[in-house]
This record gives sequence, C-alpha cells and structure tokens, in this order.
Amino acid sequence: MVLLKNVRTVLVVALVHACVTIEAQSAPRPGKVQFSNSEVVEGKISLSPGQQLRLHVEAQIRTLTLEKVLEIRMLPEGDEMVRNWRFKDAGQAVKEYSGKPYPLRSLKTTITLADGERITGHLYTTVLYVEGPDKARKVVLYAKQRGQEGETFDKVVYPAVISFSDGASGVEETIRVRISHPSVGTTTELAALTHDALMTLEGHKTGQAGEYHMSSPLGEPVFLALKTGSKIVAGWPKEQDPKLMALVQTNLAIAEDFFDDRRLLGIWLDQKASDIYSLLMLTRKGQTTLDGEKTQPWRLVILRWKYDEDSQRVMLAGRGFFFRGILAKGETPPSVEITDALWGLKKDGEVWVPGRP
Repeated sequence: MVLLKNVRTVLVVALVHACVTIEAQSAPRPGKVQFSNSEVVEGKISLSPGQQLRLHVEAQIRTLTLEKVLEIRMLPEGDEMVRNWRFKDAGQAVKEYSGKPYPLRSLKTTITLADGERITGHLYTTVLYVEGPDKARKVVLYAKQRGQEGETFDKVVYPAVISFSDGASGVEETIRVRISHPSVGTTTELAALTHDALMTLEGHKTGQAGEYHMSSPLGEPVFLALKTGSKIVAGWPKEQDPKLMALVQTNLAIAEDFFDDRRLLGIWLDQKASDIYSLLMLTRKGQTTLDGEKTQPWRLVILRWKYDEDSQRVMLAGRGFFFRGILAKGETPPSVEITDALWGLKKDGEVWVPGRP
C-alpha cells in the first residue's frame, strides 16, 4: 500500500510538472507577423500547447521553445513553376503533363535567440496563433509551399518575419546606420527593404544627427529610402534598361491590384538570381471602404519579378513597402527622387553607411 501510494504521488507530481512546462511553452508573447504581401498582424503570439519549434540544420534537428526566440525570418530559397505529370507508358521515361503550371516555393528559416545565436535551416511545419484585439488568427510556417494551378508567386503568401516586442528574452539585435545626405533633417524617416523577402526594416533615431538604429538585415543586402514631409528619396541605380522597363510596364497593366494608379519609377536586374526589382508609387484613385476625410491609400513599394531571359517573360513573386499613407480626394502622394548615393549598405567601422558592399 505504501509503495502504491508513493507511485501515485510521483505520477501526480510528474503530471503537474508536465502541465506547468506545457503552459510555460505555450504562454503568449506580444509581437507581430509581417507577411510577404506587406500585411502586418500584431497581437499575442503562441504555439499550440505542448508544441515546440523544430529546425532541420544540416544533419541535426534543433528543438526550441518560443520563449528563447527573439525573431524568426523566412526567406525564399527556390521558386519554380511545375506541372502535374505521370509516366506516359509503364517502364518508359517519357512524361505526360497535365493541367496548368503552379508555383512551388522552398523557404529557409533563420531563428535569432536571446543570446544572439542565429540558427539557419528548414523549419518543420509549425502553427502559430496571433491573438489580436478582435480575433485570433492562425499562421502556418512552411518549409515548402505549393500554390494552386494558374497562380503566380505573389499569390502564395508566407510569413516573412515574426518578431517579439517583450523584454523578457532580451533586446532585438540592431545595427547603427549613419546617413549623410542633403535630404536628412530632424524629422527624416528611414526605411529599408531586404532583398528576396522584401521585409521592411524601420529606422529609429539615436539622437545623433543622421544616425538611426535598425533591425539587423542578418547579412542580406537592402534597399534604402528616406522620407521628409511630402518628399521621399530612394536609393536606386540611375541607369535603366528601356527594354526591361517596358516589359515590367506591360505586365503592370494586366496585373490585378487594389491600387489603380501605378507609377513605375525604376527597375533593377539582379542577374545572379534572375530577379527584376521594380520601384513604384501606388495610389488608389477609385472608391474605397474608408470613412472620413482621408480615404485614398498610397504606398511606395518594390515588386520582385521572376525573369526568364530566353522567353522575355516575368512573373510577380513578391512585394514590400517603404512608406505608406492615406490621402484626401484630390491630394497627391509624396514626390519621389531616386539617387545612387543611397544604393546599398556597407559597414564602415562601427556603423553602416550607404554604398555598394
């Protein structure tokens, strides 16, 4: 009887300990999720009770609880259009294809921990829950995404970054950026977009003239832009390829978009990745569902296109925005100037400055 009583006591203690552990692992943390289509969702972020993050790193599996994580970033590792197929005849290598092509995207994940360690690999499918003021939203993190037949890559939306705003796990790693440009003033805002994922990184003033703190791009190259009042200066090469400009302009005309006025400001070809990046000012001229005096949204965005040089075809693959706002009817969006003086970002001692790396 004494033995059975002791066994029951041990089981109860173990069960209570397990419940406490699960509760701790699934405790919601304040933060936000930025998606590849520029949508941002904020609220209390948690995993399913008892679940952890599992990351395949080379030949190992790393398992992490959410409270140890500062940030999760997801980056396209490979985009390809594929079609369903079968072998035409048994024992033969000839394939027979059917249906329309569909997008298939592979994603790699970088997790930054509270102690500064970064782990990059492929995340096992993970479900997050974001509890906002009005409702909870389920966010699924995939290592590989498949779109529907006939879809383009921009329709296959994924969470590009999950960041936490609480101080329990430390302070998010930042870099110090120094901008010495004539447009920089006391009210100048700084924003950056990473290549590939086009994740928005906001600059925050340090108190020193022309200096900002910004989340680290973790080695990814970035685009830069500055906003002062109703004027924006964006880092962009001045040399433009007229043929590629015309190609992007043609595809913009047939692309479906909420913004009905799309002004193309510049393009840049990343030859290594076969991607075209286009800088645009988007505005909504038509009716919206917004109430009040200001009803017409605008955004300064970069669109990423997959480019096939042989066929001279492009496919929209992603988007991100520098700045956005809402205008009253008849108002014009900020003017935009492009300059190669803000092209790229490189390290100069303890700070980062504009320039080609």
